[in-house]
Amino acid sequence: MASANPFSRIADRYQDLPARLRRPLVTQAVGQVIPFLDTAGCFIEEYTPTRVAVRLDNRTAVQNHLGGLHAAALALLAETASGLVVALNVPDGSSPLLRTMDVSFDRFARDAARAEATLTSEEGDTIQSRPLGQIGVDVRLTAPDADETLVEGRLKWAWLPEERLSNGE
Repeated sequence: MASANPFSRIADRYQDLPARLRRPLVTQAVGQVIPFLDTAGCFIEEYTPTRVAVRLDNRTAVQNHLGGLHAAALALLAETASGLVVALNVPDGSSPLLRTMDVSFDRFARDAARAEATLTSEEGDTIQSRPLGQIGVDVRLTAPDADETLVEGRLKWAWLPEERLSNGE
């Protein structure tokens, strides 16, 4: 039976395609579920239940006063990667919700940045087995062509049944 989780369905739909085709199709499909992904200009490079990597290129709309990537844009990138890796694991009928974000800006992000968030298989199994819960997800942002850390963070995500969200909880 196909998953009702839209993020899992996207992963399943494109998993067998070569990366050069899969990446833009996954980015477009996730952008249909989360329109702000397109607004921000994020590009999904990896998309599995244990690893999500998202890139943001430097362009005027996401720059700070120094011409680098704005701190809010970098925090968005951290939120996007960590949120998607959790979203890929939530059980049908549940949705992820960001609870806290602790981000440190270690280096100036002059050009593009790439955020990577991971979960272990055991963490994914825990999320999938419970209709609600919380988990901390570490995320690291680097320059795509270097392994130098630009931003590090830990984001706490909750997931809960969608009917609880519609009741304002």
